[in-house]
Amino acid sequence: MPSWFDDEVAALAHRTRARQGEDKLILFYGSSTFTLWSDIEAHFPAHNVLNHGFGGATLGDCLEYFDRLVTPFRPSAIVLYAGDNDLDNGASPEAVIALLKGFLARKRACLGAVPLGYVSIKVSRQRLHFMHTIGYTNKLAERLLADAEDAAFVDFTRRLTGRGYHLWQDYFTHDPLHMNPAGYRVLGKTIDEYIGRLEADYGPLSVRATAAAPKWAAPLEGDNGAS
Repeated sequence: MPSWFDDEVAALAHRTRARQGEDKLILFYGSSTFTLWSDIEAHFPAHNVLNHGFGGATLGDCLEYFDRLVTPFRPSAIVLYAGDNDLDNGASPEAVIALLKGFLARKRACLGAVPLGYVSIKVSRQRLHFMHTIGYTNKLAERLLADAEDAAFVDFTRRLTGRGYHLWQDYFTHDPLHMNPAGYRVLGKTIDEYIGRLEADYGPLSVRATAAAPKWAAPLEGDNGAS
């Protein structure tokens, strides 16, 4: 039986097939938080990044399409964002963590020690009603990955929401589920710091020298001082 995202995934894999095996490829994989990040390359100008976000993917979907959207590309690193749609569909935090364990096992089986950065689930204004469930899921994920040599928890949520999950509404669009450019600036900075830690452990991942500042570092009008 065809899956919900079959056509979208087939088109994405076809469109990017020429990039399979590129040097020092950092693969971004997951749900619409990545799908809608249309200027992702500008946030990482020195790095070779590929955005394989699709639709409103769940972690289960990311597992299902791993062999089509991840394995053939032989990335040097993977950055994963998924899990909030699982929770929204009724999955428990424990079920999300079981899927994350499955994803990590698949990564190890197919790609060995390629590092995985799991980006924490964000709290959007639309999903405030299960804010504590998201927080608990993030804690479980952080605990799972704390001792993993090939994986890390990338805590974007704490930086985005501030102390006590106080939402900075300026980071979200009118819908109010998805982020605007200010929100992506916070995400870009957080992931760039993670890439820096990877480079300290694995060696350089940059593929080009550039004088251009990453887009996440550019000041925004009305900047509220995210750090």
